[in-house]
Amino acid sequence: MSNININTGEIRLTINDDESRVITFNPNDLQFVDNLYSLLAELENKEKEYKHKESRIDKNTEINSYGIPVNLKEKLELLKETCGYMRDKIDTVFGEGTSQKVFGNANTLDMFEQFFDGVTPYIQKVRDQKINKYTKNNKKNVMR
Repeated sequence: MSNININTGEIRLTINDDESRVITFNPNDLQFVDNLYSLLAELENKEKEYKHKESRIDKNTEINSYGIPVNLKEKLELLKETCGYMRDKIDTVFGEGTSQKVFGNANTLDMFEQFFDGVTPYIQKVRDQKINKYTKNNKKNVMR
């Protein structure tokens, strides 16, 4: 049977050089880009919300008889909530199961920053190429 290959611009990245941990995304896909930009906008609001919750929790500076802050459980719950939220959103944008492939069972706030720092250059490169394609044409037309 004959075959046709379609290059959609899909990007495949291994996690920590582990060939069994691969994520795939397509920065050419309009739905992916829309979902990603929506997530980034949503994250700004969520960050404010979490900082507000954190400042409320931090107001309690009480320490128990063992020298442990009495608000430690609340702080841990906020961190778990934040990590759960981020995992869910990454799975929504990059596909179900992405968070487990990337992070395993770990839950640290730093890992999310590392993830976005890792994928952003691939996305930015494609988006810049798309923008340059149109801005170069406009510059040529203006110079005529």
